[in-house]
Amino acid sequence: MSNCTVIPVPALQDNYMYLIIDNDSKKAAVIDPVDVDAIQKAAHDNHATITTILTTHNHWDHSGGNIKLVKTLSTIDRVYGGVGDGVPGCTHEVGEGDTFTIGNSTHVKVLFTPCHTPGHVCYYIDNAHVFTGDTMFISGCGNFNTGTPRQMTEAFDKLLGLPDDTNVWVGHEYTAKNCAFACFCEPNNQDLKGRQKWAEGQGSLHNGGKGTVPSTIKMEKKCNPFARIDELSVMEFCGQCEDRNERMRLVRKGKDDWGRRA
Repeated sequence: MSNCTVIPVPALQDNYMYLIIDNDSKKAAVIDPVDVDAIQKAAHDNHATITTILTTHNHWDHSGGNIKLVKTLSTIDRVYGGVGDGVPGCTHEVGEGDTFTIGNSTHVKVLFTPCHTPGHVCYYIDNAHVFTGDTMFISGCGNFNTGTPRQMTEAFDKLLGLPDDTNVWVGHEYTAKNCAFACFCEPNNQDLKGRQKWAEGQGSLHNGGKGTVPSTIKMEKKCNPFARIDELSVMEFCGQCEDRNERMRLVRKGKDDWGRRA
């Protein structure tokens, strides 16, 4: 059973930061703190003390508040980031399988998921929550940038190997648009059609709506084309290509091409 409380905090146009509060100690970690004022307010409102920063990757919209937050709060003594990712203010570089705790009893395991950036990591917490940054989105995935389709396939395989009821907390509110492409990719996927309608009704937490986080691993297996590259419907979208990594590339290319038309 999880011993932490997760609070999503919207930032910028569509980013998500997260406050993770250890329920025993009220000590907290923050995921990807780009908006320092907003995350401090969330901590204050929830009577939590921020001691730790967990950074999924080095892009400014995920790590841009690290140094300012450390300078502002003397309680922060650890800033985590992936090995070789050049995360601003990083004090602890971490890689696959590394573990540590937040407060007294909130346990964190690192999943190394390079592709979007060379040292991108996801954080698996209390065997209940995974924070995926810009690797997995709800019904989508991040741009490969300098990474490879194989890397993204391996990252998704790792995430999809987590228990089905794992909560998936993503780095951006892209769900409605991702579902629209996913329906284009799999027009007969009834689960996905329901998910798209639901996402459109939820709106964005950034604009007064409810938002769509968290998803679950089970839901991504049903509604994320990048998680479904071995399904017949996605294979058909990819022209019956037999290579899994090439199918990942083709779905990503399909999303990019569709986005330019949408």
